[in-house]
Amino acid sequence: MRDAAAIHYHYDVGNEFYKLWLDRRMVYSCAYFRSAEDSLDIAQEAKLDLICRKLRLKPGERLLDIGCGWGGLIMYAAEHYGVDATGITLSQNQATLAKQRIEAAGLGDRCRVAIRDYRTLNAGDGYDKISSVGMVEHVGVTHLPVYFASVFRALKPGGLFMNHGIVSLSEPRPKPMRDRIFGKFWKVNAFMETYVFPDAKLTAADDVIAAAEEAGFELRDVESLREHGRLQGSSCAESCAARPDTWGWKR
Repeated sequence: MRDAAAIHYHYDVGNEFYKLWLDRRMVYSCAYFRSAEDSLDIAQEAKLDLICRKLRLKPGERLLDIGCGWGGLIMYAAEHYGVDATGITLSQNQATLAKQRIEAAGLGDRCRVAIRDYRTLNAGDGYDKISSVGMVEHVGVTHLPVYFASVFRALKPGGLFMNHGIVSLSEPRPKPMRDRIFGKFWKVNAFMETYVFPDAKLTAADDVIAAAEEAGFELRDVESLREHGRLQGSSCAESCAARPDTWGWKR
């Protein structure tokens, strides 16, 4: 599978490499700095707690984290919010280390990681809450309908889905012919598309929201985290959507 090959190319370079520059939980997405004095560990814990609060997690609920990385979010949610948490990833290196860390923390009875593609999610999974942090960038705009449809199937009616990702600020804006030629000739995004998001491309926020709504979700919350983690020409954004109890909009 091409997606699995792209993930292997990017994430399976070795866990020791990522440990060099990530926080102690190895959260591979933007942090949430409440002040300039916050350490990376503090800022990443604040981001995990923000996600849990947006999902309104309650003890005993079943949480799924798509693209769970090294298990930072599911471990935090299980420990601090009492949920039964499952993470899925296509990276064998991530899954192996995440399982080791879960067992070391004594969370094996309510926290687990599996090698699984999001497209295999189905109605029988029946999760109360679903999160996806820094994974939608790898999906790409053409596969967004399948991505959101898969999440919608796996989420119980009335459940919440929190999608976090980097969106392009320039993508939806008209570009002069000169800029388009310059970008194509000099391959200005070549490094990012080769080493950061292989086989993927950042998309506009409205495309992400439209795909979610077309899948049946009701948008509840959108927040830009740009002040907390900036990238040139892009913005980290979180959106929380609900699966209605019935088709149509909640009143």
